[in-house]
Amino acid sequence: MWDRLPSGQACVMTTTFLQTDSGSLASPPLARIVQVALGVSLVLAGVLNGLSQYLGHLLAGDLEMADQMRWWVEHPAEAQLEQLALVTSALFMPFGLLGLAQVTRWWLPRLTAVATVLVLWGMWGFHNILAMGYVSVYVAARVQTLSSAVGLNEAVTADPGVWAVALVPHLVGSFLGLLLLSVACWRSGQFPRTPLVLLVVFLVWDFLLPPVGPLEPHLLLVVSWVWLGVHLVRMPSERWRGLVR
Repeated sequence: MWDRLPSGQACVMTTTFLQTDSGSLASPPLARIVQVALGVSLVLAGVLNGLSQYLGHLLAGDLEMADQMRWWVEHPAEAQLEQLALVTSALFMPFGLLGLAQVTRWWLPRLTAVATVLVLWGMWGFHNILAMGYVSVYVAARVQTLSSAVGLNEAVTADPGVWAVALVPHLVGSFLGLLLLSVACWRSGQFPRTPLVLLVVFLVWDFLLPPVGPLEPHLLLVVSWVWLGVHLVRMPSERWRGLVR
């Protein structure tokens, strides 16, 4: 602010910084709201996506596509609830993962940048998979004969355009992006190690290995993302904003 000296000399300008009780600069407007919203988004993504798929596995078992579509026709309420939860989860997944990147970017900016691009590309592809799956698998199984619905699903998954906008982005972007983001979270030292290990185990199990009896990899995703989301919500503002190194 401008202060006039008693002698009438020229004014000088002094700057005052607002500080919190901990001595750090005051949070920008809405910073805390954004932090909580991104943390909650990660929790919701884990519950809506991971828990719905795990419960679907417990109810229907590990079925081939034709048998799974037959189960959906026989249990329309459960199937529609699962599919709606999956599609809705795509709204929260990118925001929740961006919350992790917001923290790691202060410590590992280059790794975070690469991971973020891959994650967003992968989440776009995964969203397309979920949306097309809702129509070409769940809806088709209800309005067509089972053989026609299976044929439609096989045609969709073999289409080059679907590979370009859905399968390749998800298989490459989601796997590598989440793996690199997990490494960034680990190396930043700002996150608990156990949920990061669970996330990496989930990636390997989900992409490469089958379920084992009642155990299915998405249970690990639920635990990992809910744990990390709660950690984001509870994280001190100074760490969220990169003021503590």
